Amino acid sequence: MSEPGSPRRLALILNTASGRFVRGDSDALIRSIENHDTVETVWLLDETRPERISEAFGEGINGLAIAGGDGTIRSVAEMVLSSKTDCPLLPLPFGTANILVKRLYGNRDAVDLLDQAATARPRPFRPGLMNGSVFLVAAALGFPSTMARARERLREFDGAPPLLSFSKRLAASARQAFSPSIHYQTDTSGRGRKRASGIYLDLADPDAETLRFIAVKWREMGDVARMGWAFLSNPDRLPTGNIRHIRASARKPMAAMLDGEPIYTDAKVDIRRADHSLQFLSPDS
Repeated sequence: MSEPGSPRRLALILNTASGRFVRGDSDALIRSIENHDTVETVWLLDETRPERISEAFGEGINGLAIAGGDGTIRSVAEMVLSSKTDCPLLPLPFGTANILVKRLYGNRDAVDLLDQAATARPRPFRPGLMNGSVFLVAAALGFPSTMARARERLREFDGAPPLLSFSKRLAASARQAFSPSIHYQTDTSGRGRKRASGIYLDLADPDAETLRFIAVKWREMGDVARMGWAFLSNPDRLPTGNIRHIRASARKPMAAMLDGEPIYTDAKVDIRRADHSLQFLSPDS
C-alpha cells in the first residue's frame, strides 16, 4: 500500500474487445497510454482478478486505469469491491458510449486524464447494486431494458441490420410499455406494493445513500400524454424521488439494464446503493 502523496503508480487494464480497440483506429493512442509515465504495469481484463488487485495494491500500485467501455469499468469495479481494497479507479474513454467517463470527466481524452493522474485526488463513489451486481450510472427494469436490447441488436452489425429481428424487439418493448406487470415497493412507499411497466434508477449523486427513481405505469397512449402533463404541471404526483432501496418482482425473469447494457435478471430484484464506497481519481479541471 502506497503512502499518501506517493507518486501515482497505475496498473493499466485493457479490454481489447471494447469499442475503440475493435474499430482499430487508435493504435498510436494505445501505445501512448501503455508507455505513459504513470503506468507501471499493463494487464489484460481476462487476466485481472480481485486477488491480483489486492496483491498489487499491497505492493504499491495506487490506481487502476481502465481502457474499456462501461461494461469493462463495471467489471473492474466489482473486482475492486471483492478485493476489499480502496484502490482508486481512473476509467478512460475506450468504449462506444463512455457514459460514466463523460459523467465524471466530460470530454477529456485518455492521455489528458493520465497526465493529470499524478495530482488527482480520490473521490468516494457509492455504486448501485442490483441483486449484488454493480452499476455505476443507472439501472432499469421493464420496457426501457427491452428497448436497449433492440438498440444492441442494431449495434451488432456493421452493415444493414436485420430489420425483422429489430422490429420484433421494438414491438416487444412497446407491448411491455403498456403492460404494468412489475410489482414494486420502496422504502418510502409504505407497506403496499405498486405496479409499473418500467422503472429507472439513476446514481446522480456519486456518494449519496439514495438513488433517484421514477416509475412508469402506462395502459394506453393517453397515459403517456397525461404523464407528460403531470410532469409539467404537478411533478410531485409522479412516482419519483430519492429512495434508499427498491424491491421489485414479476411472474418471470425481468428484462433489466445496467449502465446501458441489457441483461436478464431474476423474477425478484433488490436494488440499493452499496455499503462500501469505491474511489475514483478526480483530476484537476
